[in-house]
Amino acid sequence: MQDPHKEFLLKLQNTFRVEAEDHLQSILSNIVVLEQGVDGAQRDYVERILRTLHTLKGAARAVNSTELEHLCHALEDVFSALRTLDRTLTSEQFDLLHQGGGLARQLLVEPSGRVRNQVAALGVRLNHLSKEISEAEKPEILATETNNDTGTADSVHAAALPDISDTVDVAKTDVIRVQGRNLDAIRHQAEALLSVELALQHHITELLELADDMSDRQDELQVAESVSRKPGARMRSTHANKDMTGGAVKIGGDDGQFEFRCRQLATALGRTRRHFVGIRDKLMEATLETAMVPSSSALEQLPGLVRNLARASGKEVVLDIEGGSIQIDRRILNIVREALIHLVTNAVDHGIEPRERRLANGKSAAGKIRVAVAQIDSNRIAVAVSDDGGGIDVDAIVAAALKSGNVNQEQVTGLSERQKLQLVLHVGISTSVEVTPVSGRGVGLAVVAEKAASIGGGLRIDTTVGSGCSFELLLPVRLATVRGLVLRTKGTRFVFPLFGVEAVRALRVGDIRTVENRETLLFGGRVVPAIRLANLLGLHRADSAQSNGEGVAVVAHTDGNTFALLVDEVLFEQEVLPKSLGKQLRRVRCITGAAQLGDGSLVPILALKDIAKRGLEAGNDAPPTQRDPASTATVRRLLVVEDSITSRLLLKHILESAGYAVETAIDGLQALSKLRQEDFDAVVSDIEMPHLDGLALTERIRANPKTEDLPVILVTSLQSSQEKERGLRAGADAYVVKGSFDQDNLLKTIRRLI
Repeated sequence: MQDPHKEFLLKLQNTFRVEAEDHLQSILSNIVVLEQGVDGAQRDYVERILRTLHTLKGAARAVNSTELEHLCHALEDVFSALRTLDRTLTSEQFDLLHQGGGLARQLLVEPSGRVRNQVAALGVRLNHLSKEISEAEKPEILATETNNDTGTADSVHAAALPDISDTVDVAKTDVIRVQGRNLDAIRHQAEALLSVELALQHHITELLELADDMSDRQDELQVAESVSRKPGARMRSTHANKDMTGGAVKIGGDDGQFEFRCRQLATALGRTRRHFVGIRDKLMEATLETAMVPSSSALEQLPGLVRNLARASGKEVVLDIEGGSIQIDRRILNIVREALIHLVTNAVDHGIEPRERRLANGKSAAGKIRVAVAQIDSNRIAVAVSDDGGGIDVDAIVAAALKSGNVNQEQVTGLSERQKLQLVLHVGISTSVEVTPVSGRGVGLAVVAEKAASIGGGLRIDTTVGSGCSFELLLPVRLATVRGLVLRTKGTRFVFPLFGVEAVRALRVGDIRTVENRETLLFGGRVVPAIRLANLLGLHRADSAQSNGEGVAVVAHTDGNTFALLVDEVLFEQEVLPKSLGKQLRRVRCITGAAQLGDGSLVPILALKDIAKRGLEAGNDAPPTQRDPASTATVRRLLVVEDSITSRLLLKHILESAGYAVETAIDGLQALSKLRQEDFDAVVSDIEMPHLDGLALTERIRANPKTEDLPVILVTSLQSSQEKERGLRAGADAYVVKGSFDQDNLLKTIRRLI
């Protein structure tokens, strides 16, 4: 049995670590501001630091953290001496204070013997510093006391300051600490209620459909009865009625009551659902509000980061921060915190020039970095990081992108200046001439863009050479449900988030045109590149209604690029709850998560940015249906499997006339022998053949790792739906019926597959 006393001490230690981390972050942030110089407010910041140190020292004493208690006491001596000093400390003296904060953190995380020794040594140096400050200020204090009969000037100044500790205590009376995992558990349960709501709506729809079926059935029975009453038709109609109902004819009665009861129940369920939705919305709102935290918790670490980076690089940097009171979802705040570290590091290391270069260009010696968090509307925030440095050299970005292999010269030629600037967000692209300990590998900005895209946000870049640049993150305030379009293509459903959608448009014959060897759509006076979702995701196994004249185009935009996503149909618009794919599927191409629909099925959520990136970067190749195999450098090789010599020669002639190299086999066994010896781009086979038919051949092809992805087209006289289903179940990619044989259809099918 666990000792209750030890359990309490463990809980107390955990509480202390959280509290101490908050206090240390506040102390370090105020030290940075103090170092930057605050006209007339030095005493204010010193008082804040002293109060926090005193609180931290008392908490450390309560949990027997002796080393931390002594370190806080040594720091208190320094700031007590600094309280009446008219001048600021040197950079080297401030280094000691920052070192004290860093060692205090290490005592919280890993209080090893080495860390304790470092704390003891630093304590001695801090004692020397406090004595040095005290000796320096004595003459000034005596002079002040001599010239002031009613009291010291310090006492008057201190009295005029607000009592910060009282203000903080009042603000904290309505605040409690909740462990993050407990808050997440409550949020997950509240979000899960959306699935219950969707299931309710699905059951209501099923009830109404059942009522409609009963109504149709009654109408049919009434028609049958009216026919049976006509002379000469009674015997035949009565027999039909018995066939329809499986027994004696009943019109109205139980069926009518059952229909009425179904509609009554659907109406009652509808009222219950609306009441449930109202409660769920309020619960979700309260849960999300609980998870909101001020953005200052992500901003307060930046002053120390900028100071350390500037000191390491020998630069002078002034940091300006705004918007610390903006409330953000705790999960989004973690992304903001990580993004700001990358962006600020990039600004100091790449953006701000060295002092000598700035002065030569007529700038101030100290570079300026501004971080601002602003509320755009109720659902979005903007996090901007700007600097007055040298800006971004677009030509250098293009050169780095070409060198890395992310793009080729032909692709670069067609890019606008803004699109060229966006290349800096690709992994491996950096304009730095050398790799430093903090940057130069071309990873930081790519991480920022990917993180923003993962929650439905985006990153915008603006730059002016010689004047600086700015990065603006556009992010949602909260992470919860999203509205999306439920699409279907090649028999598979997907959810496409609405935040990037401009329009949805039904396609007509001739809407999709080939421009510069790429499929495009004319939309709003613009030529928009088209991306076929089925081709992008490799969905080639199911029949599809989409062609050049059918289907739906979803026009969307991201990162300054507009495109048309071509799908078979848009089913409906619905609110969904995104769920991650889990640790095992950390990165799936073009998929960002999954959502549960009302019928209980899980549907993938499309990643807007990934779709655009991969679809547009696929090059300006013509779609598969537009290629002419005779014009390609390598002639495609086909294997025709047909036991009828007439059909075999006909297929061979058609395919060779289209520019293919054709080999033939008289049955499945011979085809397998040739597949083992030679490579082919596709197989065109009959189904009914001796020894090994087309279905068995297809199964053997799919079972062999060497040929499992080889396209197989079945050409047969069997045109029943059951036979077609057997062929597709065996693994065939397409099914062409001889009775309605059209050589253009066959060629189009082959071109689509290879």
